[in-house]
Formats: sequence, C-alpha cells, structure tokens
Amino acid sequence: MGVDFGKAIRHLIHTRIADVDDKVSGIYVTVPFYNQANSTVDGETIYFELDALGATIRNIFVSFYLPLHLTATFTPRWYKTRPNDLITFTLELIPALVAIGTPGANAYYSYYLGDLAQGLQGSFRIHQSNHAALVSVDAWLVAEMVV
Repeated sequence: MGVDFGKAIRHLIHTRIADVDDKVSGIYVTVPFYNQANSTVDGETIYFELDALGATIRNIFVSFYLPLHLTATFTPRWYKTRPNDLITFTLELIPALVAIGTPGANAYYSYYLGDLAQGLQGSFRIHQSNHAALVSVDAWLVAEMVV
C-alpha cells in the first residue's frame, strides 16, 4: 500500500490557502478605480458608484482632470443613500465640494470624501453647466476596502 503524494500535497496546499484566507479576511486594502467619460451638457455624469453593503469603505479619495475650459462650470457632487433606503440618493453637504467655474488651465482637482458606512451606497458625480458641448473628464478614485 503506497502513499499518494499527490493527494498529500494537494491537502497541504489547500490547508495553506485556508490559513492565508483566515489571516487575510477582514483586512483593508487600497483599491484604485479609473473612469473616463464625457460630461453631460447641463446635467450630471456619474463617474463612480460604490456599494458598502458588505463592509464600510474607508478613506475615499477622488481626483479628476479637467482641461482648459473658459465657459463651463463643473460641480463635483457626492451622494449617499440612507440606512434602510437604498433607492434614494441624497446630496452630501460635508465635505463641501465647491463648483469649479471656468477652469483657466489644465488641472487636477482632488477631494477626500471620507468613509461610506456599511449598508450604504455612494455615487460621485460631476454636474456641468454654462456650456453646450461635452467635455472629456478623466477621473480616479482610491478607497480602502475589505478583502
């Protein structure tokens, strides 16, 4: 009766993977997101939607690139749902995201949005007004999420 070394090695590998999974679960890791989209004329474009139904999403940081534009106004907006109401998104007033009137240079704009509590959803949007053409916006979001 011989020893099945293949079976023993597979068992060892699966045991080690289970050990790693146990040690890693619940750890926050930094996750980057990227989106490039055209703005909506006299309306909002959604750049990122986050779902914290499984665990709190921490340290949400967003950055976006706006090209030189002498007529449009861009207003970044951060929306969240409320507990027990995952349908209605409500505008967050803190942190205050001020309007960017007529960007006079190619520039990056960055904002710290804070945390998104477990059970909520979030939506980062940019509203464009005062101009009748689409503007291409590059956007990045970095957040800490549970593995």
